[in-house]
Amino acid sequence: MNVKKILNIKNPISLVKYFEGKVGVVDKLNTLRIYSINEYKLIGGFKINLPQNNPLENTVDISPFGNYLSIAVKGKNKTTIWDIKEKKLLHTLGWHKGEVLSVAFDYDENYLLTGGMDGRAYLWSVELGKMMTSLPPHPDYIISGAFSKNSLWTATGSYDKLISITNISSMNITYRKKSHRGAVTKIKFLKNHKMISGDKTGELIIWDYTKGKVVSRLQSVADMVIDFDTDENEEYLFVITKEKRVYLYDLKEYELITDTFLKIGELPSSIAYVSENSTLWIGTLGGSVYIFDIYEEAKVLNEAILKKDYAKAYEVVKNNPFLKRTSEYKNLENLWEKTINGAYKLMEKGEYEKARQLLHPFLAVPHKRSIIQTILNDFAEFEKFKNAVIKRKYPLAYSLASQYPSFRETVYYKKMEEDFKKVFNKAKELIKLKGKEDRVRELLMPFRGVPQKTPLIQALFNDKQLYDLFRSFLLSKKFDEFFSFIERHPFLYETPEYESAMKYAKKLYETTVEMLKKGNYKNAMLYANSLKAFPTYKDKAEDILQKAKVFLSFLSAIANHNYDLIEKMVYEYPFLEESDDYINLKRAIQEKFKKAEKAVSLGDVENILKSLKDLLNVKIYQSKIQNLIKSAYLNQLLNALSQKDKNKIEKGINNYISLFGYDNEIEDIIKMANKLKLNPVIKSLEQTKLFDFESLPKFIWEKI
Repeated sequence: MNVKKILNIKNPISLVKYFEGKVGVVDKLNTLRIYSINEYKLIGGFKINLPQNNPLENTVDISPFGNYLSIAVKGKNKTTIWDIKEKKLLHTLGWHKGEVLSVAFDYDENYLLTGGMDGRAYLWSVELGKMMTSLPPHPDYIISGAFSKNSLWTATGSYDKLISITNISSMNITYRKKSHRGAVTKIKFLKNHKMISGDKTGELIIWDYTKGKVVSRLQSVADMVIDFDTDENEEYLFVITKEKRVYLYDLKEYELITDTFLKIGELPSSIAYVSENSTLWIGTLGGSVYIFDIYEEAKVLNEAILKKDYAKAYEVVKNNPFLKRTSEYKNLENLWEKTINGAYKLMEKGEYEKARQLLHPFLAVPHKRSIIQTILNDFAEFEKFKNAVIKRKYPLAYSLASQYPSFRETVYYKKMEEDFKKVFNKAKELIKLKGKEDRVRELLMPFRGVPQKTPLIQALFNDKQLYDLFRSFLLSKKFDEFFSFIERHPFLYETPEYESAMKYAKKLYETTVEMLKKGNYKNAMLYANSLKAFPTYKDKAEDILQKAKVFLSFLSAIANHNYDLIEKMVYEYPFLEESDDYINLKRAIQEKFKKAEKAVSLGDVENILKSLKDLLNVKIYQSKIQNLIKSAYLNQLLNALSQKDKNKIEKGINNYISLFGYDNEIEDIIKMANKLKLNPVIKSLEQTKLFDFESLPKFIWEKI
């Protein structure tokens, strides 16, 4: 695949990020450039005077809608948040006691996740620039982090090979998993509750993040995973490593398609897929951004088709499966179908050499060659089959069709089947009339000795009412009895009635699925119960029934504001997380927490409790609320430190420890106090008080 465009930045590229019809590029010197995605023109950006970042670290991020930029400040243990439109610094974030090595915005642009050398991870309010909560720490450097697409989950990866996955909407679920062989360098959440992580050894793992379970291990790449991205449908994964090429994976089958999807002339450092124009942007350590059109090879495909070089055409598609979405590929498959159908018609007329010539261009295609050879081998006996059909020697014809399956695609086989349907339907009517048995035998004589038809014919004579009864089950929609009847008489699978029943089942299934999607759960259950009678749809019907019942219970829990049950159900049935009802509920709850977060930034515990009064007794949210109160008290202590008030500091630290125990944050406060020579006396390092929302002091230094 040829490069469509190269942008020469000159300095190593740290980040390439697609957002809102634009692409942002940040280099090592902290210069942000914004490009149009169609003309590749520079349309905005600015330079930031900060120490150089490391392009192979995750220390730079642009928010999903392109409103904010975050850059970790090397050597300062801090992170910055910038307003891209206004080109100004919004916040400088502290608390880390080592270099910040990972920054990531959530999809709603409400929070920033940071991780550092100190093994700590913090969640910050983008609006307020205040730490809202600390996340489970790691014993080693945190070097990667990400949010789920619904902003309800986070994950952090570390040098300790651990991944920590946390439900931040309630802070009540955390998984710590050591499944990687090396330091976890990259994490990305996908749809359908999946997540992918990569490490320094080249290992790639697919997770179910709601359960903390490994779904699949992809074939490893040859070196450290630097970055990855997916197409808009998340069918394919692009991976860059410390090699000058791009790996391509199939995310449906979890298979490596090719390890040389693209070749580039420099070491890559960042990759972004742009869905609007199907381009792949790759930043490099050499200071270039390579832009590829993933459909560029459609021209090569078309040329191969025009030259009838079908082997090359299918090889191009094999290495670039995106081409299956093109009109050129549809044209190629249509040509194949026309060729096969044309070959059948020629061979039906006995023109075998012409058929071979017609099929010849496809013989070089491995997966088509076997099909062609089977057809050609089968048709060596076609004249015998054709004559048997013409002379109505059906036992011989059916025997040959069983031996040579290609014959079933011919007009003669279809003619033979139509003849049977016509004769058999007439026989079913005649058998009801007295004294017509001999006439029926005469009609069906050509089909005597045909194994596929013998049970149908025997049943016609042995039980004259059988077909009427069978049809009555269909007409009255008594499908339990209909299929029970088929089990006793398997030959009925060959009847038009069975075919009609399955067409009805297909429509019933489609209607049931539509009912479920629209939230018409009672009708969905009603239809699913009917669908259960069809053996091939039974499992699907049971699945729809379960989902409909779950949704009805879920709606009842929402109506009753039973938040603990709601979250328990979401944990047990992750599909609820994507429902409109849950999304709307979480949006309303998030508004309450955002009000509380403003109070956190002011150290206003009273207003935190006021904003969240409806949630204080909800067990599922108590951990999150406690973390907010803890952060508010920490802000009070920071304010007391700025005033050098030793009395407040000493009482506040001891009260904090009695409420929350001795943690990283209070240790930081103590060190700050000692630097100011306040030297607070610590009475105990143990948590001694039970946490009770009703008895919390307004200020942490007040009596508990």
